[in-house]
Amino acid sequence: MPDVRNNTARNRFEMDVDGHAAFASYKLADGVLTFTHTEVPKELGGRGIGSTEGNGICHSYAPDGRCISLLKILLTNFCIYDCHYCINRISSNVARARFTVEEVVQLTLDFYSRNYIEGLFLSSGIIRDADYTMEQLVAVARSLREQHDFRGYIHLKTIPDASHDLLAAAGRYADRVSVNIELASEDSLRQLAPEKHARTVKIALASLRE
Repeated sequence: MPDVRNNTARNRFEMDVDGHAAFASYKLADGVLTFTHTEVPKELGGRGIGSTEGNGICHSYAPDGRCISLLKILLTNFCIYDCHYCINRISSNVARARFTVEEVVQLTLDFYSRNYIEGLFLSSGIIRDADYTMEQLVAVARSLREQHDFRGYIHLKTIPDASHDLLAAAGRYADRVSVNIELASEDSLRQLAPEKHARTVKIALASLRE
């Protein structure tokens, strides 16, 4: 087995095998080393090299430039829309699951206390309508901030068509809010996501800008 080297400048263990690089990223704090992400090229699969990636953990950058690990999940992968490009469209036969607000809050707190993550990136399929879904996302952030004094990073993916008050509430509790542009043109949106409208996305972007 090739040697494993500790690249302290990038906070990761690295190994080169037949021209391919595998690595495991970590955080070191107060003498505790926590692995945050592993990556193994598909070319090395089946060769006894760990190939489990950090599913559900994504990386983002805080305003101060730090790279941070976030728990990235959907409140639910159920969706009332039938966007042709989305695996979670209503006509898809994928298995469905849904978290409660309390489950997302507890999961975030548990991962945060174990130093697995530094925050939460939460999005969702559309459950009933835009406002109901946005209410659930805001409820998670509100609970974390007000009931649990959560000081970690929160990124909420907002829902187009949600009310201005709900978008404002999201901005009150989250460090970052964003909205998906979906598709580049109105024609492509009409073809691939006929239930959505470009004007709705533009209004949502304008609301976030405010």
